[in-house]
Formats: sequence, structure tokens, C-alpha cells
Amino acid sequence: MFPIKYIENNLIWNQSGEVYAYYEMIPYNYSFLSSEEKEQVHNRFRQLIAQQRSGNIHALQIATESSIRATQEKSKELVTSALSDVAMERIDAQTDALVEMIGDSQVAYRYFFGFKLVLDDQEMNLQNFKETFKETIRDFIGEVNRKVMGDFLSMSDKEIRRYSKAEKLLENKIGRRFQFRKVTKNDIGYILDHLYGQVSVPYEEYEYSLPKEKLKGETLVKRYDLLRPSRCLIEEKQRSMKIVGEKQETYVSCFTISNIVGELEFPGSEIFYYQQQQFNFPVDTSMNIEVIENRKALTKVRNKKKELKDLDDHAYQNDSESSETVVEALEDVTELETDLNQTKDSMYKISYVIRVCADSEDELKMRCDEIRDFYDDLEIKLVRPFGDMRGLFEEFIPASKRFEDDYIQYVTSDFIASLGFGATQQLGEDHGIYIGYNVDTGKNVYIQPALAAQGVKGSVTNALAMAFLGSLGGGKSLSANMIMYYAALFGAKVLILDPKSERGGWIENLPEIRDQLNIVNLTSEQKNRGLLDPYIIYEDREEAKNLVVDILTYLTGISNKDPEKFPILMSAIREVTDSERPGLLSVIDVLKKQGTREASLIATHIESFADCALGILLFSSGKVEGSISLDKQLNVLQVADLILPEPDKEADSYTITEVLSIAMMIVIASFALNFIQEDRSVFKAVGLDEAWSFLQVTQGKALSNKLVRAGRAMNAGVYFITQNVDDLLDEKMKNNIGIKFAFRSTDLTEIKKTLEFFGLDPEDKGNQERLRNLENGQALMQDLYGHIGVIQFHPVFADLFHAFDTRPPVEKGA
Repeated sequence: MFPIKYIENNLIWNQSGEVYAYYEMIPYNYSFLSSEEKEQVHNRFRQLIAQQRSGNIHALQIATESSIRATQEKSKELVTSALSDVAMERIDAQTDALVEMIGDSQVAYRYFFGFKLVLDDQEMNLQNFKETFKETIRDFIGEVNRKVMGDFLSMSDKEIRRYSKAEKLLENKIGRRFQFRKVTKNDIGYILDHLYGQVSVPYEEYEYSLPKEKLKGETLVKRYDLLRPSRCLIEEKQRSMKIVGEKQETYVSCFTISNIVGELEFPGSEIFYYQQQQFNFPVDTSMNIEVIENRKALTKVRNKKKELKDLDDHAYQNDSESSETVVEALEDVTELETDLNQTKDSMYKISYVIRVCADSEDELKMRCDEIRDFYDDLEIKLVRPFGDMRGLFEEFIPASKRFEDDYIQYVTSDFIASLGFGATQQLGEDHGIYIGYNVDTGKNVYIQPALAAQGVKGSVTNALAMAFLGSLGGGKSLSANMIMYYAALFGAKVLILDPKSERGGWIENLPEIRDQLNIVNLTSEQKNRGLLDPYIIYEDREEAKNLVVDILTYLTGISNKDPEKFPILMSAIREVTDSERPGLLSVIDVLKKQGTREASLIATHIESFADCALGILLFSSGKVEGSISLDKQLNVLQVADLILPEPDKEADSYTITEVLSIAMMIVIASFALNFIQEDRSVFKAVGLDEAWSFLQVTQGKALSNKLVRAGRAMNAGVYFITQNVDDLLDEKMKNNIGIKFAFRSTDLTEIKKTLEFFGLDPEDKGNQERLRNLENGQALMQDLYGHIGVIQFHPVFADLFHAFDTRPPVEKGA
């Protein structure tokens, strides 16, 4: 008999009248945690299990296979740009390459918990007795009607309300330690269809039709609709089953634990976590957990201890030694008795079943061997009981009962917590821009740059900014270039500030986007005079004045706390700002006209910068021919003659050209502020290459903070491409970084700071070594959900790699 009787939201009634509340557990990050942090997770999980003092728990891990082709097709739905044709061609070619490399499908895991609801808060008064009696009679009549007349099942609305109330209390309890989501009928339908081999659509698109008819005091549901997911022919063999559906045939086998030979040592026993990188095929796991409250558990343990002592005494009386097995078992049971006495915890009767499927019997056998080997390494012995496949298979069905007691294990909450249920190695989104693959699991990694601001469920940040950190040559520029290129193809307007002029070759290397690619190359020629003059950039005079103040105070070193020079400078700036045709050169003229010694010295100081080659771009008389346009899908703004100081060079030792270069960077960054304030309905991305160059000066810091703050409001992300974590200023700035990438670093101090930036233990030696030993193109990544892993960036196409690679060319031998 099919075990499910009725479904209401996340509540499931079984044929025995028991009610379970099911939740999906939001996977939690487990990668790169220190031993202490893993212990904290372990304790939270143990408390989650231990709070269920009675009843049953059903923990269910479901492997959902996703088609790469379907994922790529779904990614196409996000494309909205003028470059949509190019985007579609790239995605199609990308799809063919990925399928050829890794096949057409990949596995993702979802985790579900079902808790049996026990209405133990009801007083057994006369009214409750009457209600229970009425429900019993109604169920009996309904069962007779169903067998004699029909296909409809009736459920009392009062009973639904009673259990719904109990479910709300449970939800509050379990939500204190991990994130959970109430399952829906679609989730339950998908699980059933998946188990019976009938799923043909992705998880997110699955729809389970379960129409209901609401009558006075009761709800009717058609029994066939509940049974529909299980419609198939099942042929049970000795140690496997053949499931024949409408569209395909599936071979299924079930394992269960026969014996745990050794002691599972934690950390290291996280089966659910490690199997994600071990198996490239779907593996489902069901843990049917029966709670044995403390008093009963102690009785059972003491009885077992008594049996073992009798065996030990019997051996002694016969002048022989007890076997090693008996001695060890007696020590273990004594230790368990002490533990139960002290903690007052429950014990748990667990049925652990593994389900594996394949398209052929040969493939199923190979997969079974691989699973058995994996568990053997953990000193856990698995069996496929002869003739028990159907019973073990049905344990996976939500709200079902345990099939048999032959293979149960008696465990504590520590054992269940040590298995790593819900621990994930997942990175990124389920579709979007393909950027590479998880090094540990081989799974494709997708991102959606605009998604953070949408408040997506499960995310730990709503910041749109990204950071690309790492020493020279690790791959941060190539990776950032790739993401911004695809962002433009998908519909974002992109501006890249390139102080090293490394992207000038894109016109030749990326001919497919030439019509929507705008590279502005600013040289110190007379034709470009004043193009970066703040009075030319900004139409708003007040904004222009503020930027002029930032630039001139930086160039001259005049502080706003200087009571003599600062008022003189501000007076001249105000006069120029209010003039008919303002320009930076006019500030020099106004200062000279003041006739004072201080004003003349300031004018001379500013004029010394205006006379430099780079000064041509910054200083104008207020009249400039042409302007800088950033109206294409992908815009690159570069100044050819910038000479930036080394990151570790002291500011006091900067040359005049280096000072002017940083001033230019501040002005160029102001373009970004104008850029992101365009159409709020369009996502904008601003790439700040060599971001340290303006983050290290006061004016640049203020501008960067403004870019980040305004970015969130204006649907824009700022991408900081820099070498060190400290370049990202204070914690406030760091907290506004959403997705993070850290490439190889060899400096221990910087490695520790990077790990701390990712929220990891900076003293963990394993994490330090992992970051130090990253290969070119590999990065430590943290996504919107706080998940952390190592990604291998994968441009796929040789032309993109060539275009985005910023390494100097290698001389070829003759």
C-alpha cells in the first residue's frame, strides 16, 4: 500500500494516521572550516536532533540531476542586451564544449528533514475525547466509502488545523540552529517522481498537480492524484529492481548498514559532505530515526551490559578469558551508560539506507562497487539484503515507516551530527554566466552579477560589489575581464577603468562585439586637453566643485585644517565655479589675481602640475572640443601615460608624475559615479583595475565608498581588482563586498588577512597551504550564500583567453 494518505502544505499523513512536517534544510558552508568551527557545526546539529524528545525523524538526501544543456538554455533567458545574438552563439558553443568535456548532466544535492508531530499538549478532557471519537468514525466511514465507492479521500479541517498549529511551534524550534524552508507539494511530488524514476524536468520547473475540493469542515482529494508520481511497473530482483516508466527504464539498488567496524572519528566522518566530490552519479540516502527517550535508553543499555557481564562471568567460571569482542563491547556499553546518565540525552534507533540507480544493470553494478568501496574506507560495512529491495526502497518515501529491524543501528546524537548532513560544496547559482568549475567536485559554477540586490532566499549579502584579490600573475585580471565581458553580453552596461592600457587590443581580438565596444584611449596630446577637467565632466556645478576641491587639495597637499591656505584655495574655486565658463586653469588665474603671497604660491604650485604632460588632460580653460561618451554596452576608459607608484611605495616619495597619475585615477573614477547613475532598470558594472591606486588616498577612499553605496541603490556593482585585502579600506567597505575571489598569494601575512576577509580561521594551516598552492586561474571563491570553495576559471574559448590574458608575451625561439 502506498504510504502517503494526505498532503497539506508541508504536512504529510501516512496510512497509520501519523503526521510528519517536512522541511528543506538550506545547505550550509563547510569548506575550509577549522576543526573548532566544525565542532561548532557538529554541536548545533546534535542539539537539533536532541531537541526531538519523542517520535521519529526522517532525514532524506536527494540527488537531483541537472542537464547542462537545459541549464545553458535557461541561462539564455537572462540575456537582454543589444549583443543578444553574440551571447546566444557564445552560450551554444560553450554548451557543446562543456558536454564534450564532462557529459550532459551534473548532480546537485538537496536535504530534507521530516519530524513526526506528537500532540502531547492536549488535555484528555471529554470534549477532546468526543472530537477524537468523531474523527475515528469519520475515518472509518471514509475508508469504507473509498473501498466500496470510490477514489476520494476526506480529511477533517479541524485535524489539519491542530497539526498546523503544532508545526508552527516546531518550525520556530528548528530554525534557531539552521536555515530551513517549508516544503511544498511540488517538493514532495518531485521527491516521489525522482524515486520512481519519472522526473523529466529540472527541480525548479517541476509542478505537482494536487487539486482539492473544500467542503464544510472537510477537504476532499482524489486518491489517484496522490498515487500518480508512483505510476510505474516495478520488477523486483534479488538485489535490485527494474522500474519501468512511461519514458524510461531505471535500475535501482538499495544498501543498508550491516556493521560499523571502527569508530568514526570527527572531523573526518562527514559522509554526506565528502561523497559530493567522490561520486559523479546520483546517490540518495534515507535515515529513518526513532527516538528512544533517556529512561528507556538507559534500561536497554543496562540490560545489554548485564548480558555482557554474564558472558564475562561465564568465561571466568570456566577458567577461560573473555573474547576481545566481549571486553570491547563491555567497555563501550559502560561508557555509553555513563554518557547517558550525565547528559540525559536520548538514544536513536536508525535505519540508514542508500539508493543508487543507473540506466543499465552493468552501470548499476559498477556504481554499487564504488559506493561499497567508499564506505569500506570509513570502516562501515554495507549489504544489499536478498529480496528486501522493495521494502528498503519505500523507506525513502516521505512519512513512510521503517521496513525491518534486522539492520538497525543504536546510535547517539553525536553519531548523526558527525555525518555532515546538509554540508555543501556547492558554489554559485544553478544557472547564469558560466565562469568555471569547482576544483573539488568538478561541478560547473554560474553567477548572476545582478542577483544580490534581489534579496534572494538563503543569501547572506545583498551587496553587488565584487573583489578580485591576489599577487601578480595569478589570473585576477583575466577572470575579472571574463566576468565583465559576459555581463555585457547578458545585458549589463559595463565600464572598465584601465590605468595600464592593457585592453586596447580588444577591438581586434573581439570583433563580434565591435559595434558595442567603446575604448577611450586618453593620451597627453593637445587634442585631448581638458577631457578630464571636473568642470567638463559634470554638468552639475556643485558636483564639479567638490571634485575640484578633492583634486587640488590632493595635488597641493593643502589640508582643510590649514587656516591660511585652505580658505584662499576655496575662495578661488568658488569664484571659478560661479563663472560663466569654469575650468581648472581659471583657478590658477583667479589665485594670481588675488595678489597675495600665499595665493601666488598656491597658484604656482598648481601651475607646476598643469605644465606636465598629463596635466593637459586635467586642466582646461573651460572650452573643450568633444567629450567622452560611455553609451556602448562595454566601455573601457584608459589613460596611456599613467605611471602609478608601486603599491608599497611611501606617499611622501611619489614623483610629480605619480601624484598626477593618482589624481587622474580619482577623476576617472568619478566617471564611474556618473555612469552608475544612469537608467536604474539596467544593471551596471564598473571594473576598477589597480584599485589600490586611488583607494590609498583620502579622496579616492571617499569616492570608492560613494560608488559602493550608490551602486546598491542604482542597480550597479563595483568590481575591485587589486592585490591586497588592506586595499579595501575598513570593515565597512569589506562588508559591502558580495562575491569574493582570492588568487594565489605567497605572503603569510596577506594569506591570513585574506582568510579572515572570507570569514575563515586565519591560523588554520590547511587553509593557508591551500591558498598558497593555488594554480594560475584558480581562486578561493565566496558566493552570495557564504559558500566557499576553489574555482578554476574557464574561458572555454581560445580567442577569449588570448584577449583577456594580460601577461606579457613570451619570446619564441628561432
